[in-house]
Amino acid sequence: MPEWPDLHVVRGRLERALVGREIVLVRVGDPTVLRATKPVETALAHRRFTGVRHRGKFLIFDLDKGAIVVNPMLAGVFELADAEAKLTRTTALSLVLDNGKDLRYRDDKRMGKVHVLDEAEGTSSVHGFDDLGPDAGDFSWNEREFAQRARATRREVRNLLQDQTFLAGIGNAYADEILWEAQLHPKRRVATLSDEEMSRFYRALKDVIARGVLQVEEHLPPELGTKIRDHMKVRGHRGKPCPRCGTPIIKTRHGLDDMYLCPRCQPPPKGQIR
Repeated sequence: MPEWPDLHVVRGRLERALVGREIVLVRVGDPTVLRATKPVETALAHRRFTGVRHRGKFLIFDLDKGAIVVNPMLAGVFELADAEAKLTRTTALSLVLDNGKDLRYRDDKRMGKVHVLDEAEGTSSVHGFDDLGPDAGDFSWNEREFAQRARATRREVRNLLQDQTFLAGIGNAYADEILWEAQLHPKRRVATLSDEEMSRFYRALKDVIARGVLQVEEHLPPELGTKIRDHMKVRGHRGKPCPRCGTPIIKTRHGLDDMYLCPRCQPPPKGQIR
């Protein structure tokens, strides 16, 4: 699933390619992922892109009338192709532009959602959008305010990071990286953190997201659907030595999710094995 750094970089590239361009042809390959109150072909024909934004894990395409709000979920990706190139079987929506380029949304899991909103329609129909907290990459809380808000939730630290109503845009991969950087076990409860641990938590969150943006921007190829994860210290590195202490990284479960951590740098809460 794309996370805040991924979407932040993709947003910039799409904005440069799309703003000012007119949609001259709409092709629907799989209506399963589409959400609209009128036929998509009618709603989007001859609309012009005026901006591209992102909130958390959502991409918002502003049009001269209305908007498109996309939650890519697990496998949704965007592609900028030549309009003459053959559509793949996983292409759910194709928007051919007036310069011969084609914005395509592909989703081989059919889990993402593409909401086509009319000019007067708000985002209340977009599940989860209006409940989003501040964006993980540019929230304005200082360290003290972050600590107060975090402690008020009484959550486990990993659950807190992935709570989109607290901070929007963090998923499994960056949660693992932030907690390794902060030397915190994912199941530690926020209420048990000392002031020094909370300070590490805050700084790790800020630093890991900022570094992620730089790394994705540097290494993302023209194929926008590529997820850049080579810079990560623990995610996907089971059995490899921890970059900090040399202990082999382990992979375990957190609910339905995989999680990676260093069993030495990130000791479990008292009474838990991992």
